[in-house]
Amino acid sequence: MPAARMWEYEMRRMKVSGERCGAGEHPSVEQLAYLLSRIDLFETFTPFTLRLVARDCEIVELAPGEVLFEYGSPGGSLYIVLDGQLEVARGERAIAVVGRNEYVGELALIDPGVRSASVRAVSSTRLLEVPEQVFDQYLRREPESLAAMMRTVTRRLRTMLDDMQRAYEQLHMQVHDMLNLLNVLNGASLVAEALPETDPHHRYLEMISQTRDRLEQMMRSVLRRVRGQPAGYPREPTDLVELVRDTLRTDLALHPDVRRVQVVVHRRGALEPCPCNPSDLRRVIGNLVINAAQAVGDDGLVEIELSQAPGKAVIEVKDNGPGVPAALLPMIFEPRFSTKPEGTGLGLSSARLIVEGLHGGTLSYRGQVGRGATFRVELPLN
Repeated sequence: MPAARMWEYEMRRMKVSGERCGAGEHPSVEQLAYLLSRIDLFETFTPFTLRLVARDCEIVELAPGEVLFEYGSPGGSLYIVLDGQLEVARGERAIAVVGRNEYVGELALIDPGVRSASVRAVSSTRLLEVPEQVFDQYLRREPESLAAMMRTVTRRLRTMLDDMQRAYEQLHMQVHDMLNLLNVLNGASLVAEALPETDPHHRYLEMISQTRDRLEQMMRSVLRRVRGQPAGYPREPTDLVELVRDTLRTDLALHPDVRRVQVVVHRRGALEPCPCNPSDLRRVIGNLVINAAQAVGDDGLVEIELSQAPGKAVIEVKDNGPGVPAALLPMIFEPRFSTKPEGTGLGLSSARLIVEGLHGGTLSYRGQVGRGATFRVELPLN
């Protein structure tokens, strides 16, 4: 029998057997091979190879809420959902829900590494596990099918990149339009000029005007990066104590979470002016103080301690909240990771980018569960 007709015969045979498997039944090797043939990653492999793979795969059963793998854990297997649903998440934020005949962990077959998300069962779930060893033993035998598999993965990645590019362009347009809207806030400075400085409204109008200027600066910086325009990173000698106090007086003065707590600033010894970007450092301080205020709740205490170590300026933001559980520590600086359902998960990642990526400093955490948290910023003085 010609190879093409043999292929068709084998596929029909697998199809007849595979379709007999209902939800909840334990599938046979033939049924699992048919399932694999219906998955885009495996659709070009021969029925013979798929049977070998199906024979050596494992069925994994998860109870509702049971974790399949955690973010940052070693990867090495692909999982196909036979029954039930899986939730893919980063921290407390759900990214996707994966259902029957869909899969997770495909990149682990090609490039084993750490998992980029956590996965748990939404309901009682059965999975077909394709380990890396099985993939290496059987699937790498068919270079043409393996190339087709790579094209499938590449196509999916290209689609993701296209979606990201569209979102990036939309963000670019929105920043441009928001920049135009900022002109309305110019009225605050006009009104402030007409009022005596003793007027109780004068301070708030000045805050609006200063915030408007900083927003414009940030937005124009974003637009320059989007256009690919080279831009230096300006720094200037800065009094960190005054910068922190001014950030509290203006940027955070009306923040609802910060207003609920007591914020105390401590200066430890003499401090040299620190060469930094004042606008960006305000963002770091703001993010750390807001996070601390949200952690402690009403009537909590947030302390900002400024000191100097050999060759570096130090800013510590401490709170008397619950601290960070040990299991979450590897993720706290990751973009979009948040323990709050409504959180964006961008505050700490933004702070780390500014401190480490732009200033060459360090941002670290220490603390114990139930005994508060401390975030420590170290900035080089040279």
